[in-house]
Amino acid sequence: MDYGYTQQLASPLRGEALEELKTFLSQMELRYAPGIEHTALIRDSEGRIAATASLEGNVIKCVAVDPAGQGQGFTAPLLTALRQKAMEEGRRRLFLYTKPENRTQFSGMGFWEVARTDRALLMEDKRKGFETWADSIRAPQASGILGAAVMNCNPMTLGHLYLIEQAAANCDFLYLFIVSEDKSAVPAEDRKAIVEAALSRLEHISVAATGQYLISSATFPDYFLKDKKRAGEVWTDMDAAVFLRLAERLGISRRFVGSEPFCPVTNAYNQTLARVLPPRGVELVELPRLEREGTPISATAVRELVRAGRWQDMEALVPPATFAWFSDGANRERFLARLS
Repeated sequence: MDYGYTQQLASPLRGEALEELKTFLSQMELRYAPGIEHTALIRDSEGRIAATASLEGNVIKCVAVDPAGQGQGFTAPLLTALRQKAMEEGRRRLFLYTKPENRTQFSGMGFWEVARTDRALLMEDKRKGFETWADSIRAPQASGILGAAVMNCNPMTLGHLYLIEQAAANCDFLYLFIVSEDKSAVPAEDRKAIVEAALSRLEHISVAATGQYLISSATFPDYFLKDKKRAGEVWTDMDAAVFLRLAERLGISRRFVGSEPFCPVTNAYNQTLARVLPPRGVELVELPRLEREGTPISATAVRELVRAGRWQDMEALVPPATFAWFSDGANRERFLARLS
């Protein structure tokens, strides 16, 4: 780094410094992510921001260098500082968001491409990390027309079960992916275990976790925003791109989704899949949701019953495995604590 420049790490920036960073990013055609935990900065001799990079969870984002500082090697020390911070906090794998034209630059810093769109590039710092994950969930018995569905199941309802049964009936083998990101009221491991128990009687289905690649903070962070605003097209396009890469590796030719009358984020996501998947050889099948008295059965309704202290009223809306989980008082307490 040239003489006159200084480097700092903030966890995170606040006040005037944060507003300064937001302005700088805006000038670089980037937007500050509200969940950022650590920000590395390089300032010039007059104290102005010359370069920056931030870390949110295990995702490096908001990487930007002032055009006047291009070619001075600012990016490498910023990434080194964030990698060191991640290691201190036990984060052993990092993802990186950047623009597609920056691929060569970051490839030289130990990052490998996961997926790209026309507006964004997702990279990771583990060579063949995606391939290793995809091969680990490959089902040896999978043959014929292979389908896939991705669900959160927070918690699993009879509506989810119906969609899974319909999807399985419309392909020869179904990969069912349960979201691994642990940001839901029902913990990730428990959600997956409930689904496995509920599907124990069904054949030709493989239940797998999405890991860090599908609907995660790396590929689709807006999915987890509490205000449920419409997801940005950049995120939905990226998650679809990751799925297409997985579909190609596993031979998946059909993706199933449920119709979404309530959640604008999921509805926008389904629209993106309808636009992106078919041209790449993956058929999108939208299945109608199971209704009761003219209203689709939803996980939202079940969560509200628990919140209101009427958890026993959910029995008619969920599989026995879900009801058994909520019958445990300790589970209900954990659920309510995570729901607030």
